[in-house]
Formats: sequence, structure tokens, C-alpha cells
Amino acid sequence: MRLLVLLLALGVIGRNNAARPGALEVIDTFKQIVPKYLDTIGEDQQQIFKLQHEGTAALIQFHSDMVRVKETFVRSITLQEEKLLDLMNVQNTSVADGQCMQFIASAAKETVNIIGVAYTTCVNKADESMGDTVLSYYGTIGTLEQTSTNVRLLDVFRGDNVFYTPYNIVTKLRQKETDLLGSRAPLETALKVQKGEFEADLEEIRTSYIECMTIAEMSFRSYIELAHRQLSYICGADLANP
Repeated sequence: MRLLVLLLALGVIGRNNAARPGALEVIDTFKQIVPKYLDTIGEDQQQIFKLQHEGTAALIQFHSDMVRVKETFVRSITLQEEKLLDLMNVQNTSVADGQCMQFIASAAKETVNIIGVAYTTCVNKADESMGDTVLSYYGTIGTLEQTSTNVRLLDVFRGDNVFYTPYNIVTKLRQKETDLLGSRAPLETALKVQKGEFEADLEEIRTSYIECMTIAEMSFRSYIELAHRQLSYICGADLANP
């Protein structure tokens, strides 16, 4: 809006001072550059909106992956617990000590609950890391968006007089144009870098989550092995019993 007002004002100046070619050149140059600035802003905004959309899509995929990972580990625990209980249920209680097996069943139940605590710890760590990553990502997008819309053409008039030193203004306008063209590549590069880093950060969080869940799941496998030994050596159960 300020640029439009300035263009109108300069148009009036131009009509009233036809004998001042320098002032007219300022006007013409300004008119040439303003559309390029606006086009550049529009293109930059489209790229930034695309980056936001891709970030949202990456987050959706991240959460879908995390749910699948959690489901895999939850099913692993429940399956192992179920097999242990089924093994005790088919035992001949005249041979195997029923009360002993009840103790093991109770211990298995509580161990599963403890594994649940570990699983929660894992997902909490992932959630905290994801929150920091998302905050940084969209914060950077906001900075890039602010930079891309920071159009300053009016400052070319600072320290100069459109009638007395018009060519100084024209020179500064041309420099603005050069800077505008030169800013395209850095922004595109910055956007690509941000997307790549964001996706890499999410993948690192997912990998760390899997590692955390794996450690918890392996500890339960170790317990199951212990429970089998207790069933056999202490309770007298037949582990070969289908």
C-alpha cells in the first residue's frame, strides 16, 4: 500500500516536472522494480506455504509410524504373556504346583505393568523431542517468511532528493533489483535445507524411540526366560507340554 501511494505521488511529480529527466527516471525505475518485488514475494510465499504443508505431511507420517511401532511392541508383550499363561493353564496340577504357578502368573502381570511404565517413558521422550523439533522448524519458517516479505524500497530516498540527486536514487533502485535477483537462490536453498533437516530430525526421534522400546521389550523377554526356569525347576511344570 505504501508503495502504491508513493507511485501515485511520484506520478504527480513527473507530470509537473517534465523537464527533469532524472526525476522521471526515478519514477520509471521504481515502476519497473515494484512488480518484480511483488512477484518475488508471491513466489516466496508459495514456497514457504509448500514447506509448511510438507512439514505437516511429515508430522502425519511420523505419528502414523510411531503408532505402528508402538502397536508392534505392545503386541509382542501381550503375545509373550499370553503364551506364558497358556503354558501354565495346560499343566497337570497333580504334578505342577498350582500355587507356585499363580505366583509366577502374578509376577508376570506386574512385570507387564512395569514394561508399560518403560513404554510410557519412551514415548514421553519422543514427544518432548518432537515438540522441540517442531517448534524450531516452524519458528525458522516464520523467520524466512518475515524475511521474504520485508520489502524495503522506500529507503532508497533516504539521504537523497528526487530532484537534486535523482541518479543516486536510481543507482540504489538498481542495486535493489540486483539484490532481489540474488536472493532467490539462498531462499530456495534454505527451504530445502530446512525440510531435509526436519525430516532427518523426525527420523532420528523415531529411531531413538524404537531403541528405547526394544530395550524395554528385551527386558521382558529376559523375564519370560526366568519365568520358564522357575516353572520348570521350582513349580515342576512340563515346558514341553503344548
